[in-house]
Amino acid sequence: MKDTKTSVSNYDLHSPHTEIKRLRRCLDDIKIEAYDKGVRWAHDAAWRGLSQEEDCTNELIYHTIFNIKTWHHDRNLIDGSTDKDQVCKLIQEVGELSDNVCKGQDIRDDIGDIMVVLINIAERNDLTISECLNIAYEDIKDRKGQMVDGVFVKE
Repeated sequence: MKDTKTSVSNYDLHSPHTEIKRLRRCLDDIKIEAYDKGVRWAHDAAWRGLSQEEDCTNELIYHTIFNIKTWHHDRNLIDGSTDKDQVCKLIQEVGELSDNVCKGQDIRDDIGDIMVVLINIAERNDLTISECLNIAYEDIKDRKGQMVDGVFVKE
């Protein structure tokens, strides 16, 4: 007869309670990493002058990105894919965005799909969306140029 006190079933290892604890530890690790990089988190939003709505939006964004990363890992889209495969997927999603822009249709899902693929590519390369956006902003913030046929052309 099996001793139920010393055995752990497969169900116990993947129970919702265990999974929630694992996700909380992962989220804590992400928060610690963010602090290590000098990023202030939502609990000091007042210090940063954010409204409660802006603070909640930031928390929702971080939580959604975390869920998307988990979704990618759960489906083996990080280790089981390549950057090249994901860039091809990105181009497909941009094509769908272009199609819906030209047709004057709702583009929210298209932009979301593009973000999902970008999060995958960032995760595969040990980058964060925040890091990439900050680098891009630093690159463009002092850029000068002019609008030509609805497109900004840098000097």
